[in-house]
Amino acid sequence: MKWAELTTFEKSLLMGTLLGDGHIGISKKKYPNANLRYGEHFSIKQLEYREWKLNNAPRIFSNIIKNNNGTSASLTSRFDELFTWLRAELYIGGKKSIPLHLLEECTDPVFLLALYLDDGSLCVTRSTRSKKKQMILTPHIALYLQAFHPSELNYLSQFIEKTFGHHFVLNRRNDGHNFILRIQKTEDALKFLDFTALYSKEIPSMAWKLDWEHRLQIEKETNPGMSVITSKPKNDYSEEEIELIVTSKLKGVPDQEIADALGRSYWSVVYKWQDIKKNRLKEEQVVYVS
Repeated sequence: MKWAELTTFEKSLLMGTLLGDGHIGISKKKYPNANLRYGEHFSIKQLEYREWKLNNAPRIFSNIIKNNNGTSASLTSRFDELFTWLRAELYIGGKKSIPLHLLEECTDPVFLLALYLDDGSLCVTRSTRSKKKQMILTPHIALYLQAFHPSELNYLSQFIEKTFGHHFVLNRRNDGHNFILRIQKTEDALKFLDFTALYSKEIPSMAWKLDWEHRLQIEKETNPGMSVITSKPKNDYSEEEIELIVTSKLKGVPDQEIADALGRSYWSVVYKWQDIKKNRLKEEQVVYVS
């Protein structure tokens, strides 16, 4: 099978999962000229998702092999010239890279879905108003792709925005190549979750990660004495405002002066700074994609 023979859906699913959890191993020395195959190791808790991949792309994936310990399994393909060719396109010096020249052919939304379910996370910030017995949840979307060079992630973020309309920015980390992709604004995160919710019925076990309404219900059941709501995106801080807060705090500027400069309340800046320290300064610094 050749790359050109695949449908757009097949190309998109395969590329999304190859940039995520999938890999193409090298030939064993005993058979140096043999074709290669796809492999993906996963926890048995995510079996339904891998079965979904298998059922939706049977020409690519061929089998799920459960390990003897019963806690993990592997999704595999047949040995095929397609994977031998893809290995040469994706791997440079033995390390996986993003094949920029192939991305333009991966325009089905399943590309972004697979990338998110493989290597993404729905992070939730919780703040409470004790007097009102109210819990406010703010969603954040992250793609933990720090194995790739930031220049590749920069291009990938531009491709995602141009093709699927979702805006990711680079965030600094302390591992891999030191960067991940992240959606910063609440309104953008909710827009992304509107997109992923379409797949929650197809993969019910992943609904907690795909469907924000489902996630809210889980939080409500976990906190029965609280009124659980989503934070209002209209009051989100812009990237420029966040940058001003960070740089001002590093210079020792008082919170009230920062609030005056932003035209916001003192407590709004205090709470936002707490959120930044908890959810962003662990990643040290935001790098903005042009």
